[in-house]
Amino acid sequence: MKPLKTLWQTVVPVFLIIFFVLPVSAEEQTEEEAAPPVKKYVEFTLSGTYTDIKEMSFFGTSSTKTLRGLFKKLDALKNNDEVAGVIFKIGNIGIGWASLQEVRNKLDEFKDAEKEMIAYLESGGNAQYLLATAMDRIVLMPTGNLNLIGLRAEILFYKGLLEKLDVEADMLAMGEFKSGIEPFTREDMSDAFRESMTGLLDDLYAQLLEKIADGRDGITSEIAAELIDRGPFTAKEAQEAKLVDALQYYDELLDTINETPDTQVAKQNDKKKRKVPDMNSVMGLMQLFNMLNPPQRAKARPAENQLALIYASGPILPDFDSPFPTTSIITPKTLKKAFEKARADNAIKAVVLRVNSPGGSAIASDLIWREVVRTQREKPVIVSMANYAASGGYYISMAAGTIVAQPGTLTGSIGVFGGKLNLKGLYNKVGLTKEIITHGQNATLYSDYGSFTETERERVEKMMKTVYEDFVTKAADGRQTTFDEIDAVAQGRVWTGKQAKELGLVDELGGLDTALTIAKKEVGLTDEDRVDIIVLPEQKSFFEQIMESILEEEAGISAPLPLQLAQQHPAISKLNTQWHRIVTWLTLFEKERVVTALPYDILIR
Repeated sequence: MKPLKTLWQTVVPVFLIIFFVLPVSAEEQTEEEAAPPVKKYVEFTLSGTYTDIKEMSFFGTSSTKTLRGLFKKLDALKNNDEVAGVIFKIGNIGIGWASLQEVRNKLDEFKDAEKEMIAYLESGGNAQYLLATAMDRIVLMPTGNLNLIGLRAEILFYKGLLEKLDVEADMLAMGEFKSGIEPFTREDMSDAFRESMTGLLDDLYAQLLEKIADGRDGITSEIAAELIDRGPFTAKEAQEAKLVDALQYYDELLDTINETPDTQVAKQNDKKKRKVPDMNSVMGLMQLFNMLNPPQRAKARPAENQLALIYASGPILPDFDSPFPTTSIITPKTLKKAFEKARADNAIKAVVLRVNSPGGSAIASDLIWREVVRTQREKPVIVSMANYAASGGYYISMAAGTIVAQPGTLTGSIGVFGGKLNLKGLYNKVGLTKEIITHGQNATLYSDYGSFTETERERVEKMMKTVYEDFVTKAADGRQTTFDEIDAVAQGRVWTGKQAKELGLVDELGGLDTALTIAKKEVGLTDEDRVDIIVLPEQKSFFEQIMESILEEEAGISAPLPLQLAQQHPAISKLNTQWHRIVTWLTLFEKERVVTALPYDILIR
């Protein structure tokens, strides 16, 4: 038997080995055997129509997707550490050129997050491919096509139709490039109109080539132009030209990713579809009521610092009270309430005005401009221009302290036009006649049963000149320059945002995020400061709008029937945007003879 001391000397080292050495070895073994973390890929569908705000209709808020909602989802993916990559299924996307650039810029931010981005196209044109080039790789369906064929701008002219209807467009314009009357008075573009449109398309095309070159290795702007001249491409041709990286069906792409070690694709969660209420039961009627008037979500306690985000989307029209209000137009009454709230609330430190408008009523534009002036005196106002901020859209923007636009924003168009449609021939053709008794030399100025008399034309020209000079003067004041400098770039000419910045009509290039960042800096806030964004005008449910209409103290002027139909009737609302625009402008001409508007759509495809 060993002495006690010897036994203690033997046992202690063994004890220490068991408690200190073996656990370390076991921990190392556990680490070696533990499964490595799974690289999670997420599917994301990028398609459909995206607007600044959800439009209100007879049945409440539409299902239209918003850009801010899209950007929140993209930010959530970008900031999610569990996501290693995103598969973007890019389909038909209804979006303007400037908004398209804003989405592309948001996708570019993923590069800093070091997440793989994969674009999947069944087929695609200029818009889809512009987004796809922001990705690390582009996959095209084997039987798909890549319709990369360049840009075109189309203007529809109505003179021939008006002549067949025996309608005369008696219109005048102020500004060499103010071509708003040409669709009604000509069958083709004037030289000035063609010069303006060519300049727009040249700049937008150069922007497209630059983005393609930035996104595709080995393709320069010059090569991109050569490739576009060869388009459209079959899937095989697109791969050979290195415009896409692989040809696969979507399930094959998913299989390829899932077969990669430690990689898994997470399926999108499908939204639960609501059941159609049973209208034959009381419970069904209650369900319908809840759908049209959803309960308000509990709001978190507002931050001490707030920014007001005011949306101005659609044509600018005079005030009227419609039984079915909609957010797709801009009226002074609505914007006035929004700016008054922003000025009165001390928690609101600055205002961002998001403008997406081709203009409209000169008087309504001036009333809104006045609200911007009053607000700018008290709090910083920053304008974020979307697809359009032209003519009246620029008018309501020019008093802001800072103007931000996308390179592809259509802006400027500082000019006016006016006139009326003489429907006498159409009336007579369908068997209608009018007899007019007047007192006053110019009493028939607003009549649709004849053209302007000589003295009436003189008065319209005088009003147009006054409005134009006032427009240029106020633009010069807002831009802190001279009348002559603004007049030189005005004349009704439309510019891209990139051109407008070079000319001093806008201050910065960027999107809504850029404008919000500038607003924070203007009031001394940093990224670490909590800031709430208050969206104005506040969207209200269908029943709230009806009750407001019933309880309105002041008797309003009902919207003309054509405009109500164009805004509300589901069949008419689906017609081509051009015809919706025609109805809107004809409605405007019933009220005013001088307007600041871009009465045609510039469709970039």
